[in-house]
Amino acid sequence: MTRSGRRSSAALGLRLTALLCLALAAAPSRAASAAPRVYDAPAAVESGAAAPSVPPSPPEYLTQDLGWIELAYHPSTRDRVRPLFSRADAVRAELGALLGREALVAPVKVRIAASPAELGRLVPGGVAGPATAVSFGALRLAVLSDAPRLGVDAPDLESAFRHALAHLALDEATGGAPIPRWFHEGFAAHAAGDGVARRAQRLSIAALRGRLLPLDELEASLSDAEDTAGSLAHAQAADVVRYLVEVERRQRFTRALEDVRAGIPLEAALEAAYASTGRELELAWRADVARRYGFVPVLAGSLLLVALVVAGKLAVQRLRARRSLPPPAPRRRLRAAREAEELRHRSSRPSTAQLVATLGARHRSDGDGDTDVPKVEHNGQWHTLH
Repeated sequence: MTRSGRRSSAALGLRLTALLCLALAAAPSRAASAAPRVYDAPAAVESGAAAPSVPPSPPEYLTQDLGWIELAYHPSTRDRVRPLFSRADAVRAELGALLGREALVAPVKVRIAASPAELGRLVPGGVAGPATAVSFGALRLAVLSDAPRLGVDAPDLESAFRHALAHLALDEATGGAPIPRWFHEGFAAHAAGDGVARRAQRLSIAALRGRLLPLDELEASLSDAEDTAGSLAHAQAADVVRYLVEVERRQRFTRALEDVRAGIPLEAALEAAYASTGRELELAWRADVARRYGFVPVLAGSLLLVALVVAGKLAVQRLRARRSLPPPAPRRRLRAAREAEELRHRSSRPSTAQLVATLGARHRSDGDGDTDVPKVEHNGQWHTLH
C-alpha cells in the first residue's frame, strides 16, 4: 500500500469514528423524543421497549362500531354516550377541515368509563394524576371518564370526546412527530371549543393589564399550572392556534404540519409557512387579540347598564302591581265595615223625593190657614168643600 493510500484510509477511519460519536451523542435525544408526551398516558411508549397493546374492553361494556371508530362504554353511561354516535362523523369532518386533510383515516378506539377509578382497567400502564381523559397517539386510543374526580366539575362528554379525537388527529397529521405541549393542547382545546367564554375573559383581562405571556414561555407556564384548563397559558395556547388556523391562514397551517411530518421542528415549520419570524407571528397574534377581545370590557359594561335599566323597570312594575292588589284581610274587613256603616246611614236618610213631598205639603199648609176644612184638587185647582 502506498503512503497516499495509507493516509486516505486513516482519514476515512477518523471520519467513521466521528460519525459514530455523533450518533451516540444523538441517541439520548432520540430516546427522549420517543418518550411519552405529557398529554399521553404514562408508559404509553417506552424507550427500548415495544409499544403496549390496547387492552380489551371489560366484558360488561357495550360496543358500537361505526367503521372508522369503535366506542366501548359502561352501560351506566349509555344515555350520555348515545348522542356521540350521531355526532362522531361531524366531529371527524370538522377536524379534517381544520387540518386541511382527511382526518382519522385509520380506525381509532374510544373507551368511556363510568368513573375515573375505572380508567386503570382501560389504560395501558394506568393513569397518574387527576386526568379524566387520555389520548394515545401511537395506539390510536382515547380513554375518557363520564364522571369527574372529587372536587372537579362534571365534564362535558362531547367536548372531552372532541378534545381526545383532536389529539389523535393531530398526531396522525404530523406522523407522530414531537410537538410542544402548548401547541398540541391548544389545537385540541380550540377544536373542542373548551371554555370559549372563559378563555375570552382571561385573554381580555390579560391584554388590558399587559400580562399576556410571551409565546416562548407557554410551555413552561402550562407545565407549572395547577389548573391547566383554567390557566392563562392554556387560554393563550388555544387562541394562538385559533389565529394560525383561521380560514385566511388555513393553507399555511396545513403546510406547516406537512413540514413537521417531514421532520422539520414546529417553530421552523411555522416560520417558513407563514413567512414570518416567531417574533413577528407573536406580534401579529397580539394585535389580533387586541382587536378581537378589546370590546369585551365595553360589552360587559353595556350589558351591566342594560341589566340595571331592566331591573329598574321590573321594580317599578312590581310596585304598581302591589298597589293594585287587594289589601290584606284585616284591612278588607275594616273597609267592608265602613262601607256597611255608610250604607246604613244612607238608608236612614229620606230620599230627595220624600223631602220634596214633605216640603211641598208644609208649604201648602202654611199658605192656607184653614187646615181643618177639606179640600179637593180639580184641574190643577184646589176647591173647598162646604
